[in-house]
Amino acid sequence: MISSSAMSQAYAGMQTGFNNLTQTSAKLADPNQLDKTQSLIEHKQDAQLVEVNAKALKTADNMIGTLLDIKV
Repeated sequence: MISSSAMSQAYAGMQTGFNNLTQTSAKLADPNQLDKTQSLIEHKQDAQLVEVNAKALKTADNMIGTLLDIKV
């Protein structure tokens, strides 16, 4: 089913984003890393990755709800 595939992809994207956020947060917290610019950029990108995939997951969920409403 296309919707469940979309939901799986969105969920996997969110997991990737959260894992990346954990890594970039550790880089930002590292006192030995003086230049934090790249880590801040990556952190923002990872946060956006999670946000975009959360919206995709919500859209897929809404599509399933709409299909159920039509079928019933």
